Order: sequence, then C-alpha cells, then structure tokens
Amino acid sequence: MTYMEKFFELFKRNLTTERLEMRILEPTQENAQLVWDAVKNENAEDFKYAPMVQNGVLPESETETLQMMQKHAEWCHNGVDWYVFYDNNLVGYQRIHYWPENRTIQCSDVWFLKRYWGQGFNQEIHKKIEEIAFEKLHANRICRQCMKDNINSYKSIQQSGFHLDGIERQSYRAPDGTFLDQCRFSKLASEYDLQNKKDRK
Repeated sequence: MTYMEKFFELFKRNLTTERLEMRILEPTQENAQLVWDAVKNENAEDFKYAPMVQNGVLPESETETLQMMQKHAEWCHNGVDWYVFYDNNLVGYQRIHYWPENRTIQCSDVWFLKRYWGQGFNQEIHKKIEEIAFEKLHANRICRQCMKDNINSYKSIQQSGFHLDGIERQSYRAPDGTFLDQCRFSKLASEYDLQNKKDRK
C-alpha cells in the first residue's frame, strides 16, 4: 500500500472527536441546502479568510453553495474536506491535504460559525488529526497557517505546540484583491512524541 492509499484509508471517512462529528458531504442538492441554511444569515466578515467568501459575500443561494462544494471537491484530489457537526448542527469546516513525497499533512481551509468560536473545537479537531497522522500514518510533519493579522488563530496554533517556521510576506491574495502576510507553522513527529511523553507523566 502506498503512502497516499494509506492516507485515504485513514482519513477519507467520517471521524468523531469527543464532542464533534467530522462528516464528508458529497456535493449534492440536499447537502448544499444544509450548508446554505447554516451560513446564509451569517456575516461574511467572519469568513474573510475562507474560500467560501467570494468578492466579500457568502453564497447567496443553494445553487451557489452547491457550486462552491463542487469546487472544493475538485481542489481536494489529494486531500479530504470535512463539514463539522456539533449536537447534529453544522458548525464548521476543515480541509487537509497530504504530500506523500515528504510525508507531510497540510491543514488548509477552516472556518467556524462565529457563535461557536472560543469553544476549543479547532484544537479538538487537530488533536484527532495529529493522533491519526503521527501514530497511524507515520507522517513526519503537520503544517498549519494563518494570516498574520488573525490573532486568535495565531495564538490557537501556537498553544497547540506548533513552531512558527516563518512569515511569507504578501503570499495570500484575499478575495478583495488585498495581499496579506501568511504565518507558517509546523509540528514534527518527534515533537509530538515528546509532548505525549510529558503529558503521560
């Protein structure tokens, strides 16, 4: 079995954490309606780093939501995207990619509805990803990133034990055309093992 096949075997399925369900939703009319119902009354500014916001606005219909989901599926040929549910309600989204040549998991797009911010859901998801990636896939590293001005994400990633590798200046173009600095973080398998040893003491 190749590394890529192993990645799909482990990750391309629905997963659960202590409080959450991470579901793979196919781009169907029914699922598009579910996603649109969850986001249609939200503020686009709260999703400003998410690709679901185009030209400063969220999808404006079930049809636009379906088109967005279809694009996500096309982008994710070497990865997995999950829609995150809490108490059977859609609360967020997470995508990861895998680069088998250097055994790296790349965590990319993520969003949560604003009323669920600050509840530790993102850290809970990444704890699950790390457990599978390092203990079962035997990945060498996991990468995460956030915009330099996204203070909440920056703190959350660092608190999860990730190392700041550097800041790529104006490497991300926002939907409004603005170029933003992007912070790059990583955690190595050796660092994950060391942290686990400390936690067990």
